[in-house]
Amino acid sequence: MNKKCNTNMQKEGSIIMVGCFDTKGEDFEYLYYCLLDLGVKVITINTGVLGSTDLFPVDFEAMEVALSGGSILTDLRENKDRGRAIEVMGNGAAAIVEDLFKKKEAKGIIGMGGGGGTFIALKAMQTLPFGFPKICISTLATRDLSIHVGIKDITLIPSVVDVAGLNSISKVVMHQGAGAIVGMMQVSRSTDERQSKSIAISVFGNTTLCVDKCSELLRDQEYEVMAFHSVGVGGRTMEGLTMDGCIDAILDITTTELADELCGGICSAGPDRLTAAAKIGIPQIVVPGCMDMVNFGPLESVPEKYRDRQLFSWAPDVTLMRTNVEENRILGKTIAEKINKSKAPVTVLLPLGGLSKIGGPGEVFHAPAIDQELFSSLKSHANKNIKILEVNSNINTESFAAQAVKSLMEILISQ
Repeated sequence: MNKKCNTNMQKEGSIIMVGCFDTKGEDFEYLYYCLLDLGVKVITINTGVLGSTDLFPVDFEAMEVALSGGSILTDLRENKDRGRAIEVMGNGAAAIVEDLFKKKEAKGIIGMGGGGGTFIALKAMQTLPFGFPKICISTLATRDLSIHVGIKDITLIPSVVDVAGLNSISKVVMHQGAGAIVGMMQVSRSTDERQSKSIAISVFGNTTLCVDKCSELLRDQEYEVMAFHSVGVGGRTMEGLTMDGCIDAILDITTTELADELCGGICSAGPDRLTAAAKIGIPQIVVPGCMDMVNFGPLESVPEKYRDRQLFSWAPDVTLMRTNVEENRILGKTIAEKINKSKAPVTVLLPLGGLSKIGGPGEVFHAPAIDQELFSSLKSHANKNIKILEVNSNINTESFAAQAVKSLMEILISQ
């Protein structure tokens, strides 16, 4: 039976359809013909370990997916370890999808499933850059899937009913999902089409005045400014988009996520923070903004080992802890080791008047001697080719913002 959708449009390009065709063949058959009727070719990847389907052509069978994921399909079947099987098939699908993207054989991807199928589909999409259309129809779409979506621009569509056989509800969802991915493919724009250079800038409540002024100065010179909130996901997103080639230079005003990574705060961006620019070779200005603090939730959530430290309630659900001498020594070394690997020019700016709004003179976290430990450590571990400037003002002054933009312009003009 040809379960086509009533459309008659001709589009160019292929859509990857990934899912467990063994248990959900009927559902994927309907989605497959919806895509075909919208005028696109479909590349199908079967991630179901129990079997396959003859309801539509399968381009990559489970055996190949398992091998790409580092295992053998028969082993997955015999071991009956569902968690292991899902992990392997997710990794295998990701490898195949990445290869298809590199070969420019697809212009979009759509997945569908329950718990296992959702995990596999989202895993496969992690290899694709920003702007490449990605849709997952999922029974879990209304749950918190942030750990699986990560920093990727994946569109989640609730399946409303279970993906377990066709009905009047599921047909509407799949029909619209097919239309959505084809529509996204048609309007997809490459980041190469940007008319001006894009500057990423990291921001926090305690560095907002600085970042606002920097952004104003950059826009006055016709640069595109992308601000990222340094609360963990912001830093990860900035690093990810940098690796995807969406950013030309970084004005890293707020590196506080490194302090949270060190001390177990809630705003850690992980160990890869402050690495992307160095890896791909784009200019960066680095400032130890808000490294005088670590972020925790409500006061009662602060770990017991930190209860006797200097704490400050920034909001009812945010408690800040002042970093100490030893932590600042480590943070200075950490910054230096990361920027030492850069393939492009790096300038470090050290605000002698405080690293944050509450770190300025007369403020609760003002401790110049502790800040100096960070500065000294950074300078002693940085390579000689790293330019380090001391600025005799607080990070949130207009003069500091002006120096930050000036330093960046000097690098960009020289290239």
